[in-house]
Amino acid sequence: METEKKMETGRMNCLAIDGSKPCELAFEWYANNYHRKGDTLILLHIHQMPQLPITAILSGYCPSSEENRIQIDESIKDSENIIEKFRCLCKENEIEYTEAVVDDNEKPVGCMICELARNKAAEIIVMGQRGLGEWSRTLLGSTSDYVLHHSEVPVIVVPPKTLL
Repeated sequence: METEKKMETGRMNCLAIDGSKPCELAFEWYANNYHRKGDTLILLHIHQMPQLPITAILSGYCPSSEENRIQIDESIKDSENIIEKFRCLCKENEIEYTEAVVDDNEKPVGCMICELARNKAAEIIVMGQRGLGEWSRTLLGSTSDYVLHHSEVPVIVVPPKTLL
């Protein structure tokens, strides 16, 4: 009985979105291969506030509050544009969606993706892979790698188009 009810209401699927091409490819893959009628796509976006570069702190430079305000306003506008872009893609593809946007610089992005997916009761996380080289991945880590290893739900990482 519970399975029948779930089929009627559809699944809650999560797509981690940013302004990158790999993210667009992940949406395209989701729309063409995974989405089915009745599903809801959670557009999950982590808005990261601009941070003062460490070199500025070490040199004693402190940007004016006006400079800070401009940077913050630009980052908010960028996030709004990203969200609007994916709203339009959902509408074009007749995909029901909801949004989850968080401002947080305290935790790594991968951690936030896992937490939001859990809090929104997502059944799966879909995300793009930027295609960092092995050296960059070793030095910087990888958001998709973090999510793969820490998510409580299945994760689909869509590789760069060249690998599809």
